[in-house]
Amino acid sequence: MIDKRFVDAYDRIELESDSAARIWSALEQELPPGEEKRSMKKNRNPIRVAVIAAVIAVMLIGSAYAISGVAHSTGTHIMRGTGEFTSLSALPKVVKTAGYPITAVEKFSNGYTFRSLFLGGEAAYDENQNVLKEYYGVTMTYAKPGARELTVSVSPVLGIPGAHGAPTPTGTRTVDDVELRFSRDHYKFVPEGYEKTEADLAAEKTGHYYVSFGADAIMESEFAFVEFTLDGVEYTLMDSAADGDSEETLCQMATEIIAAWRG
Repeated sequence: MIDKRFVDAYDRIELESDSAARIWSALEQELPPGEEKRSMKKNRNPIRVAVIAAVIAVMLIGSAYAISGVAHSTGTHIMRGTGEFTSLSALPKVVKTAGYPITAVEKFSNGYTFRSLFLGGEAAYDENQNVLKEYYGVTMTYAKPGARELTVSVSPVLGIPGAHGAPTPTGTRTVDDVELRFSRDHYKFVPEGYEKTEADLAAEKTGHYYVSFGADAIMESEFAFVEFTLDGVEYTLMDSAADGDSEETLCQMATEIIAAWRG
């Protein structure tokens, strides 16, 4: 059963807003002291779902999603100090709250420029929805005139025994001794009660096809990812409307983040 305080808080959020920060601020105001860490949404997801969930929270405010097929879950988790920032001058404050180092680029050589940063609470859950570990996740959005937005998401390596790892990448390359792992995944967002077709079941066996429950109507999207790890921190660059150039675009941006990290 959904706590009425959550419903009341959602009623005050402008659904046309492009910022998930309003969700968190409204919910935090509704919670009495000591209850800010109760989970609002628990999403049964593969390793990348925290990234998907963060972007969905920005694009489709108020929707909860669950990716099928794994024993462990990651999902949004109400924590203090979350919010949206529109300048990288806030990065030292974000790093202090998150508790781990973050390397960010203001503008990439391909023209993509920093637009916003969202700091959100996340948690990993076991199969009984008990919290295994809570942490802060960061999602940075980059924009370019005439092009779709891209995101760079950052989170600590969780290191939870028994947790499922990411599916086998479709390719790898090494940049300055750092391995870049790139993949292209197909996500099918469906309403509750949807029954998987034979085609869905066959596609899931590829390891790069996911059915996600909780949408109002069926929606499909191709996602491209480039992932790498720096100092125990996982970086995931994502294009949520992938095309033939996505892999190269994301790998180049990853290369520039690594260069900035090297200093």
